[in-house]
Amino acid sequence: MGGPERVSAGQGLVVENLEVDYVTDDGTIRAVDNISFRIPPGLRMGFVGESGSGKTTTALALMGMIDPPGRVSGGRARLGDIDLLALSPQEQVRHRLASISYIPQGAMNSLNPVTRIRDQMVDGMLDHGVRLTSRERDIRVEELLAQVGLPADVARKFPHELSGGMKQRVCIAIAISMGPKILIADEPTSALDVITQRLVMQTLREVQEKVGAGLILIGHDMGLMAQFVDELMVLRKGQLVEQGPVRQIFKSPKHEYTRALIDSVPSGAGRLPGASSTVATVATANGTTGNGTSGGTTRRPPLLELKGAGKNFPSGLFGKGGTRALFPLSLRLEGDEPRVISVVGQSGSGKSTLAGILLGFLQPSEGQVLFEGKPVSGKGAKRPADYYRKVQAVFQDPYAAYNPFYKVDHALAEPLVNFGLARTRAEILSNMQRACEVVGLDPAQTIHRFAHQMSGGQRQRLMVGRAVMLKPKLLVADEPVSMVDASLRSTILASLKDLKDRHGVSIVYITHDLATAYEVSDYVIVLNKGRVVEAGTPEIVIKLPAHAYTRELVASIPWPDPDRSWGAPNGMNAAETMAHTSDDVRTIVRDTISGFQLST
Repeated sequence: MGGPERVSAGQGLVVENLEVDYVTDDGTIRAVDNISFRIPPGLRMGFVGESGSGKTTTALALMGMIDPPGRVSGGRARLGDIDLLALSPQEQVRHRLASISYIPQGAMNSLNPVTRIRDQMVDGMLDHGVRLTSRERDIRVEELLAQVGLPADVARKFPHELSGGMKQRVCIAIAISMGPKILIADEPTSALDVITQRLVMQTLREVQEKVGAGLILIGHDMGLMAQFVDELMVLRKGQLVEQGPVRQIFKSPKHEYTRALIDSVPSGAGRLPGASSTVATVATANGTTGNGTSGGTTRRPPLLELKGAGKNFPSGLFGKGGTRALFPLSLRLEGDEPRVISVVGQSGSGKSTLAGILLGFLQPSEGQVLFEGKPVSGKGAKRPADYYRKVQAVFQDPYAAYNPFYKVDHALAEPLVNFGLARTRAEILSNMQRACEVVGLDPAQTIHRFAHQMSGGQRQRLMVGRAVMLKPKLLVADEPVSMVDASLRSTILASLKDLKDRHGVSIVYITHDLATAYEVSDYVIVLNKGRVVEAGTPEIVIKLPAHAYTRELVASIPWPDPDRSWGAPNGMNAAETMAHTSDDVRTIVRDTISGFQLST
């Protein structure tokens, strides 16, 4: 097998005094400031810090992928006998994949949507001079897929036919295809549910150990770092503020910024028990169940009511057959007292289908949805004119939620005008300023910018502010913190709690992250394959899970404690454990709260 010369394992990667600058109209910005570190073969090193800390910029510098107006302005980076920073552009291309390889953050956007997986895996090897017969290519592709736990038939599929976790594992297979000495994994699980996240990280650990490569894990999740890496580098504003063995840093952090990152992990996560905890009381199990509200009946109609609402997506010729995305569900949320109802589960559990039904984007296949006593979907539905003002959304992806051709003021002013909430320019400006201030943004620094000029966290907070500006009664937040770093996650969660406490807004919080659900929820509903499997207050459902599926979700939380095991107690991996738990279709309702009732 041909290709570029191999590097000796030797001392691994040695980086000395790395500096990266960006030249702007306002002067030169130092994005990476005099950073040094060493990664011997087999070591897993974590780069952790908030957005803008220099994590990804450091990695891209090692790959020779800093584009103008950026430039590597100083330092050395030796991998065996190769100085990565002294290579010509042509030499850099030759050494990517062969010597140093990159696993991207967004597997969904990193694979060619019109090319089969086999061809995408082979392309990289061919580009680096590997000459194989067609039969040898098939054998190599099958070997690589097997290494990441994927069946051989994946090679014939297109990316859209794979789940997010499968696509991420394909990216890992491509990254190891030529046996690199350094793997760089850039936020490889940021948009994945906790079950899939654990499976992907188990896969990454296994293949990294098998090829003997050093590994750089870039991320903001301190729990993931505690469970996965050997050493940790904490970066802030381009500077290395702390470095050392992961256990030492978590047990006795020296820098206040490191302590702040550790403290930003939702506090409930550190207090939750293991998945093997026993359950004191199970209110209802096996079959259909319901529970009442301890607050008694109200004179006004409920804020939100689902009556046997379910969703089936038809497939096949003439819509025959199909996929049951959500089994019939009934719930009643009163309007007298604001509540946060969390809906948790992994990808494909029916969470986003439920959100789409609540927001009117999807019509239920059966049943009804009523808002303030009036049907808004299903038989006899006639959506009130102000429904879309009273029911607002915060979407998962802060990058796709704004029109890139308009500035923020347009995104804020348009709904104000459409709903007749402001008529003069002064009224519009006042409302926009208040929307920014509610979520801790400076109006002067926000309103007249394009969305791409703001960080992901700022965009996500602005989505919350825009919703508040319209004075809704119900907010549907679909994975609102899955793509932001730890401290911004805390800020957004605080904003959501503030919406309930200060503005009287009830919230349906859709998430795969049980730790954040514990922080914000009054009540938790656990979905699996479209069914409610467990429900109750977070103190009971998350701290003392009764259903096997809920226990597996809790076990898959990456704990911010390097001494705590991250995995199933039975020794099986996440996929094997889920295969054993997913057929349990019991519904276990644990307890009740006033103002909310559920039946399935």
